[in-house]
Amino acid sequence: MPLPKKITVTNQLTAKDRVYQQLRLWIIDGTLAPKEKLSDQAIASLFGVSRTPVREALQLLASQEFVEMIPRSLTRVTPVASDQLTTIYRPLATLQGLAAALATEHVTKQALDQLTAYNQQYQQAQHQKQPRAVLAADSAFHDLILKLAANPYVSEFSQLVNAHAQRIENFYLNRLDLQQPAAVQEHQEIITAIAADDAAAARERTEQNWLRDMTLLQHCIAAN
Repeated sequence: MPLPKKITVTNQLTAKDRVYQQLRLWIIDGTLAPKEKLSDQAIASLFGVSRTPVREALQLLASQEFVEMIPRSLTRVTPVASDQLTTIYRPLATLQGLAAALATEHVTKQALDQLTAYNQQYQQAQHQKQPRAVLAADSAFHDLILKLAANPYVSEFSQLVNAHAQRIENFYLNRLDLQQPAAVQEHQEIITAIAADDAAAARERTEQNWLRDMTLLQHCIAAN
């Protein structure tokens, strides 16, 4: 498919970062399909930049396994890693669990109220059968916990791995059973544990929540 015409990332970034962030976003949300060929010349024309920052952006995406570059052949979006769910979700669950444990040290009442609001949005989106809203509310919930953890290394590594998880979830979005009341309850238990300064429980409930997502995807893939 041709490249989208609408660029959503800010112009205040460097040329390389602007191309990188936009392509990464399109790959994660499925706008750029798995195995889709990428032309550095077409990308450079779209962004109004030279081919040098485009190549640098593609090399960075390749290092993160969003793009594969075959010398003197082609550059394309990597296939969705459906066979690597445990490789992605187990370390992600560990990182997010650590973030929840660290969040107990920095949480405020305002943050707890916001986590509760995100969980309510998550539940409402389930009831209204709005899959993208379900994923958005879930992401907002866990992103806030990452922010509360106040650890840039945990945040950076988690966000990279989570980007691959989000890509898989978007790919299977219309086939996933997102009516998961148990996940809503797990979110509430995470909030309760963080509020009680119970780092062990916060970690355990968060890991359980992420591994539930992995199991849900495994069942979805096996059924198709």
